[in-house]
Amino acid sequence: MNADATLETQLDTQLALALKAHQAGHLEEAEDLYVAILQAQPYHAIANHNMGLLAGQVGQFRAGLPYLRKALSVNPDEGQFWLSLADGLLKAGERDEALDIIDTAIGRGLDNDQAQTLRARIATAIAAAPTADECQHVVALYQAARYVEMETATRALIARYPTSDFAWSVLGTVLQAQGKDALDALQTTVQLTPYDAEAHCNLANAWQARGEHAQAVQSYQQALQFNPAFAEAHSNLGGALLALGALAEAEDAYLQAIALRPDYGMAHFNLGNTRKARGDLDGAVGAYNAALASMPGDAEVLCNLGNALQALERNEEAADSYRRALALEPRLVMAHSNLGAALQNLEQYAQSEASYRTALSLAPRHADLWNGLGNSLQSQQRLDDAADAYRQALAVQPDYSQAHSNLGGVLVSLGEFDAAIASYRRALELQPDSADAHTQLGLGLQSVGELDEALALHQRAVQLAPDKLQAHTCLGHCLKQMRRFEEAQVAYRQALALAPDVANLHNDLAIAVQDAGDYPQAIRIYQHALELDPRSSLIHCNLSVAFEDSGQSEQALEYLQRARDIAPDSSRVHFTMGNCLRSLKRYDEALASYARSLEIQDDFIGSHLNTCATYSEMGRTDDAVQACRTALARYPQYDEVYSNMLFGLSHMHADDPAAMVAEHFGFGERYETPLRAAWQPHANERDPQRQLKIGLVSGDFCNHAVAHFITPLLEELVAMPQFSLYAYYNNSRVDNVTMRIAQLLPNWLPVTHLSQEKLAERIRADGIDILIDLSGHTAKNCLLAFARKPAPIQMSWIGYPLTTGLQAMDYYLSDRHFSPPETFASHFTEKLIFLPTIAPFLPSENADGILPAPVLKNKYLTFGSFNRPNKLNRQTIARWARVLRAIPDARMLLAAMPAPGPHPGLTAWFAEEGISADRLIFEPRANMASFLAMHHRVDMCLDTAPYGGGTTTFHGLWMGVPTLTVAGPTVPSRAGTSILRHVQLEEFIARDDEEFVSKALYMAANPMLLGAYRFSTRHRLAQTALGQPKLIAEGLANSLRLAWQRWCEDLPPVSFDAPLDSQLPGEIAA
Repeated sequence: MNADATLETQLDTQLALALKAHQAGHLEEAEDLYVAILQAQPYHAIANHNMGLLAGQVGQFRAGLPYLRKALSVNPDEGQFWLSLADGLLKAGERDEALDIIDTAIGRGLDNDQAQTLRARIATAIAAAPTADECQHVVALYQAARYVEMETATRALIARYPTSDFAWSVLGTVLQAQGKDALDALQTTVQLTPYDAEAHCNLANAWQARGEHAQAVQSYQQALQFNPAFAEAHSNLGGALLALGALAEAEDAYLQAIALRPDYGMAHFNLGNTRKARGDLDGAVGAYNAALASMPGDAEVLCNLGNALQALERNEEAADSYRRALALEPRLVMAHSNLGAALQNLEQYAQSEASYRTALSLAPRHADLWNGLGNSLQSQQRLDDAADAYRQALAVQPDYSQAHSNLGGVLVSLGEFDAAIASYRRALELQPDSADAHTQLGLGLQSVGELDEALALHQRAVQLAPDKLQAHTCLGHCLKQMRRFEEAQVAYRQALALAPDVANLHNDLAIAVQDAGDYPQAIRIYQHALELDPRSSLIHCNLSVAFEDSGQSEQALEYLQRARDIAPDSSRVHFTMGNCLRSLKRYDEALASYARSLEIQDDFIGSHLNTCATYSEMGRTDDAVQACRTALARYPQYDEVYSNMLFGLSHMHADDPAAMVAEHFGFGERYETPLRAAWQPHANERDPQRQLKIGLVSGDFCNHAVAHFITPLLEELVAMPQFSLYAYYNNSRVDNVTMRIAQLLPNWLPVTHLSQEKLAERIRADGIDILIDLSGHTAKNCLLAFARKPAPIQMSWIGYPLTTGLQAMDYYLSDRHFSPPETFASHFTEKLIFLPTIAPFLPSENADGILPAPVLKNKYLTFGSFNRPNKLNRQTIARWARVLRAIPDARMLLAAMPAPGPHPGLTAWFAEEGISADRLIFEPRANMASFLAMHHRVDMCLDTAPYGGGTTTFHGLWMGVPTLTVAGPTVPSRAGTSILRHVQLEEFIARDDEEFVSKALYMAANPMLLGAYRFSTRHRLAQTALGQPKLIAEGLANSLRLAWQRWCEDLPPVSFDAPLDSQLPGEIAA
């Protein structure tokens, strides 16, 4: 018996047990069995259907709807599925949709007594509810605060519709708004909607207002039974429990609310009250701080944490004193020296250098003066001169530990790492009990990524000098670099206990808090730091980034403008300003800020990269590529800029695809060639059947399309004993997706602190057998680690549709539709492995049911695009406009726009093509549910070129909307072609622009056909490899094993099809 047959038998057995338990009323047992079936086979129609029924049996009708919808989508010919969905919608309060479903079912031939009876029930329910106009009338009165009229109107509604839960609920609301007793109205609402969590919560609020706290607790608990994610109910339950004196239980309730809504200010505030009542004052302070982020008017906590690193004393006054001393005694060496130190602290580095040089002219054999001069020169980035100054200090005093340490710091910046570490170690040898020496060696090791040894040194420094500020501060820096943010905060707070009034220490603490994701608290700490040092451009910049990261771009811009006023010649200030303006879509101003940053510091790589990115977001891909070329002409060592250039080229129309391929090959020639001589043999055991260590390198293990595509496959691979998975995550961003993948994979390693060289060393030390790149030439790639060949076999997959250009990359994981070998094999330095498909598509849980094609109602076609705006180039608009000119009554919806309202650039381009603005519908970026719902308004999507849609094409198919595409000459232009061929919709693939238009015309002339496609696309997706993650994982696992066996036999990489134990039916032959 094969594996599929065995699985089917197991599922049948489980289903029989589930049905038996369900029929016997053992609902929890039945649920566990249904869930197990759906984990193995997510599209099991009966299990989905019965899960939906079971949810309804416990009153969670809305939670049951996704299962009922999925059951119907899998088997629309099962009449009971239509009836169950319509009944579930009715009970969930979705009466209009319920009527649509039952009418559709009857129209499909399910015209029996049961269907007609259900339809009558639905119609009765609709008739018993107020009309939309009646509802809107009372809502308008509420919004106008006309409560007396609203109460009269609501009571009239109840008279006409005595069983309307809406009317009773609104009556309760308006009574409460007038300070009247609403208990009876709210109790009636609960009786009419016994499974409505909000109704129970409103009733609980009324009990609480009457002082009936025990009754309130019961009602809040009822609300949470039906909606465990109801944050307000958790918080209000805490209030009732607090009133009853149940302090521990109240705290738990508030923590539940905060877990659901981290920015829930009132929950934080009341948590603080509860902890204060329990005597947990430290916990109360933390809770109040969190509350202040959302309720700044109720601020209360953490005053006078103290100044940390005040830079000696009040430096302006100190400098004035030194100058007065020198006016009296111009040859006073220590005055010149100390003036140099004060000016150094004031960031007046050129003046500091002048003071030290004057002192040295008076005392040239003074080692401290040479050391101070070195510090000033280092601050001006004159690193070679600084190194010479430190060496002069050592020539005068060879056992000068601090000069050895400072020389080490400069050598690190010059890239002379071995010499730097030697200097640091010599400093420690001279002062083995010196906390400073431990700290400086620790800093040196940090700079080369040796964090474990560095941490031990910093911890020893704290032991040696627990009252030394720098020891605690540097320990915090090291812990922060290791992403141990909570421990870093402890270190910084210990430093603050020593120096509570030093602004830069508060700045360091704020960064650690911000990196931990607590933006409100970080903002408060930055603001306190600015109270201590209002002229710090650095703190202004960091505060702006905190505002920016928390979605408050306008506040961020305000602080950046202040930073610019303070430090108009700071390259970083202008760079940060550009980032903020870019997030606000003020692209021209952002470009001007980046340009100013580069005027000040031409080698500021961030400004080069973000100039390119800004042009790309504006749809000015040609300018983005040219900006990269300009930067590379001056700084050819910037591999990130080269990758940015390649990414831009992938979005440009390629008149000569071979030239674009050559540009990609040029990446390897430029950056990999110098590294090949250092490639080392691999000591991995050549056992073809042993467990393999598989490493995955990416900056996209977060809420990103790559992570969503690969996670189902990782779930399969991690369960296979023949593999041990390692993840190397090159991004500081941590979100729910990150945490899920980190929990899934047994070996999770953040690597943002490692250089490409050190990352390669770590991968080799881990003994990785097969290393997989998931980024290609996208942001945060680690291709220069791959270029060092740390693993015997290296592959690239999914993150980028073209070659890496590296000889060190052995394979590229693709499929035959995406990169047909007869056309594209020569476009890759890698050999191609053809999986059943590159990756699976799993639909969003926010996807609702498919609705009929809007053309059937509108009598005109609505085309759509859901791709990101920077794919919408001038050539794409020209192609779409040809379609719109050919079909004069057609409209076009363009979603995912950067802001509400018409897009000026796109509108202008369409106008140039003769398409008026009234035929265009622009929709801004939206959450997933709204994004998917927009597909109900679209008949057919039009693909972009040359970088076609991928994820958006999948979502469209799942919502019943096919995409019309052109099979382009490059791999990026074939994403739509690949997907459509997988689902056997070749009729939506055009050879050229002419056929693109003719196919659109054909669909316009055959709207019923387009409507028929709409209800088949989900089934098509589910039945192909795209909907079968287990099959893809099987192909991937077998491919990894085959590639490994070839290496074990000392055979070179070759292209091959992924071996499969079973063939997916319905696939198109290559």
